[in-house]
Order: sequence, then structure tokens, then C-alpha cells
Amino acid sequence: MIVSANQLVAGCIVTADVIGKSGLPLVKNKTTLTESEIFYLQKLLVKKVPVASHLEDGTSFVPSKEPVQPKKRKKEVRFLDALEAAADVYQKQFASWQHGAAVDVSSLRQMLLPVMEKAASWEGNIFNLPSYRMQTDYVSDHAIGMALLAAAVLQKAGYTEADVNQTALAALLADCGMAKLKQPYYLQKRTLHTQEREDIEKHPTLSYRMIEQVSLLSTKAKLTILQHHERADGTGYPLRLGKDKIHPFASLVSICDTYHALISERAYQQAVSPYRAVEIILEEQFERFDPSMVQAFMQAFLDAQQKTIVRLSSGQLAEIVFTDSSNPPKPMVRELESGEVKAMNEYPDLYIEEIIK
Repeated sequence: MIVSANQLVAGCIVTADVIGKSGLPLVKNKTTLTESEIFYLQKLLVKKVPVASHLEDGTSFVPSKEPVQPKKRKKEVRFLDALEAAADVYQKQFASWQHGAAVDVSSLRQMLLPVMEKAASWEGNIFNLPSYRMQTDYVSDHAIGMALLAAAVLQKAGYTEADVNQTALAALLADCGMAKLKQPYYLQKRTLHTQEREDIEKHPTLSYRMIEQVSLLSTKAKLTILQHHERADGTGYPLRLGKDKIHPFASLVSICDTYHALISERAYQQAVSPYRAVEIILEEQFERFDPSMVQAFMQAFLDAQQKTIVRLSSGQLAEIVFTDSSNPPKPMVRELESGEVKAMNEYPDLYIEEIIK
């Protein structure tokens, strides 16, 4: 029988190769589907899946008329709902800042901490967050994305709960000063002029002034907000600090800022793949970032990619098998169609085009 991906249940037996848009098999004949594979097919919007009339355990399979969701993915729905609500809270606060309201750090903290808790047990890939929901407001999506990335990195690196929470809050509030700029430069669909770039460079100072007297934020968090656009080579802003004077958490937020911006669709810039974003960060690491924070970010990123399904530039779907921390953009992969294992560092023109799941 032929069913849609939304009618599948764990234990369904595929009776013919399921072919994707690239002409390659997404799932091979005789595969017994798991919840993970069903989610994968649903994410790719597969409408026709040939399956047996019985499940793996021998019971009859009667497809439901209503689409069913894998039970295993309930956590994802809860997290994404919480993420949506959090973006709405931030967006409303940002609008209030534009009209002179003070930053309500307490309510933002109450909003952010539950989202962080759900993210920690989420089965999705926090380093590919923009692919899970339609972006409706870049400013709020970017602020929350930076916060969740910073939290994930510090949690993985074993930092204290206080440091994790305070740095996540700092990432969330790093761009709040944008609300005080005379023009909404973040909405521009063109390259900014010199004067406009100079105005943009004021936003870390404006952000700092908005939270300077807030007792709920630690000194580390306040420094992180002020310094998140400083660069190790001293060419950053607003203070042109050298690497020895930049707080490591400020450098981490800078990394998360750069990464999330690169993988997001913006008015003037197309998104790049997470692996290309990582490559860019590594190319610029010595001029821009704290090496210890780059290492912590890369380790958290690599851990999140184990057994990830990706699309290669060749069009092939592949599974990440192993990643050498010295060369994250070029992992070892197993092509799903042929089963061949390839060390991508041996193929200069081969790169990861997209993370599928």
C-alpha cells in the first residue's frame, strides 16, 4: 500500500526504495522504520511511501486518516512552541524599548530559563535552529538563538549554572541597544553607508547603558554585553580592546552572534550551511575570538552532529560518522545510497550543503 509520511508509525516495513528529489533513495526497500526515520521523511515532505500491510511484529497496519506524529517527537513540539512564545515576548519588549521603556530583565529571565531547559532535552539540533521554524522577526529570533547557543556551549563545557544562565541572558540582551538607534538599520536590505555603520557600532554601549544598573545581571554579564563586538586584534568596537582585555564570555557571544547570523536568512544575505559557518569562524578565529571559546564552541557543535544526516554538494545524502576536531568542516561520512565511507578531507571540492536531520 502507499501512504504519506504523516501516516507512518514505527514498525512499518518499506516495500520499495523511497526516492527523494535528488533521484537518490531516502530509505531503502525492506527497511523497518523507526521514529527517527519517520521524522526524517516527514521533514522532507514525502507524500508516497510504499509499505507492507503488516508491521514488523506481524500485526496489521491500518493507516490513520488523520496525520499522526511520532510519539518520540512530542518534546520537539513543546520546545518549538516555547521558542515561538519566547520570540513573541522579546519582540514586544523590543518595541517597548523603542518607546523608552526600561529593560524588564526579570520577565526575560522567566521567559528564557524554561526555553533553555526544554532545549537541553530537545532531540533536534540546536546548531541548526533556523531550519525548524519560519523566521518572522530576525531581531528576536537572533537574540534567542544566540542565548540558546551560548547556553549549549557552556553547559557542554561544564561551566556552572550561574555562568550558563548569566551568559545566556547577556546574549539575549546584547543587541537591546539597537532599539535606541534612530534608524532600524537591522531591517535594511542593502550594504550600510559609513555613517550608518558608525551608528550601528554604538549599539553595544547603548545596550550596556540600558542594563548597567540592573542587579539581576552579574558583572560578567554586563561586560559580555558591552564587549561582544570587540575583536582579539583590537579592531572591534566600541572600545577597540585587545584580546587580553576581552572577557571570554564576550568572545563566546561574539562567536554565537556570527554563527547564528550566518545560518539565518537576512534581508541582505542568504543563509549558509552550519558547516560553512563553522569554516568561516575557524578562518577568522585568531583575528576575532578567544581560542578557548572557539574550542568550546566547536566541541559542542561536533557533539551535536554525530549521526546527523546531511546533503553533500554532490547531491548525495550521507551520515556523519566521525569528525576530526582539527578539521570540523570536513568530517568522515557514509553515503546512504552506496554505503561508501568517505573522508571528506580527501575530496577538496566536496562539502556539506545542508543538514537534513
